[in-house]
Amino acid sequence: MGQVTTEKDLAMKMLLATASASALLLAAAACSDADAPAQTAGYETNGPQIETVDDADDQTVEAAEADTDVDASTRTEYTLAAGEMEASDLIGASVHGPAGEEIATVADIFLGTNGMEPVLLVRDGGISGLGGDLRTLNFDAATVSGEAGDEPDLIIAITEENLETLPEFEQDEMNDFRLASEMMGAVPAMSFSDEQARVNDLIVTNTGELKYAVISPGLVSTDQIVIDANAIKVAEGDGEGEVVIDIDQAAFDEAPMYRWE
Repeated sequence: MGQVTTEKDLAMKMLLATASASALLLAAAACSDADAPAQTAGYETNGPQIETVDDADDQTVEAAEADTDVDASTRTEYTLAAGEMEASDLIGASVHGPAGEEIATVADIFLGTNGMEPVLLVRDGGISGLGGDLRTLNFDAATVSGEAGDEPDLIIAITEENLETLPEFEQDEMNDFRLASEMMGAVPAMSFSDEQARVNDLIVTNTGELKYAVISPGLVSTDQIVIDANAIKVAEGDGEGEVVIDIDQAAFDEAPMYRWE
């Protein structure tokens, strides 16, 4: 015999169902509230850590870039002494014979290898050094004079007719760093930082001594400092290969600023 559901029983079931739903909603809300603080704490903790790492990276990069920064206020200044000249001024200078006539032009300076003394390379014909043969001339065979910053005057005791008795010189390849013109403009790395510098000029004496190199510590830097010319090394023999500046941090920091007139 089937069970009869009265109106009273139906009302009771609806009341129980409503109570159960309310209990489930309260439980869900309680769980949600319990999870929220943990999620918020985790987000807030991770945020500053990421920013700190970024700041540390920035400081590391800035410190690395500062290795070759030049502080002019802490450096002395270097000016050319009597008898010193820039190689760039010497290259292109006119060579005069005993009677004062122009007979050749300085085409370059051969720096040599293994500590040899530099020699002049002159062109023995043509006009203003264009054309003619390239020949070597020892510094002690020429009288080199002039004010610092000006084109030097060269007088040799050789007539134009006798220039052909000087040894010929032939440059086989480009990037021959035995030549001053090739060395100037080179972008070697500095051994203490691996940052690249730019060789702007060389300082030589009127007797042929190669003394200093004028460099900019950075490819876009306008600063110029003076270092020992012997610090410039060619990694491979015969004047060809990679050029490096063999200098330590202390020598770099003490290098004087170059002041040109």
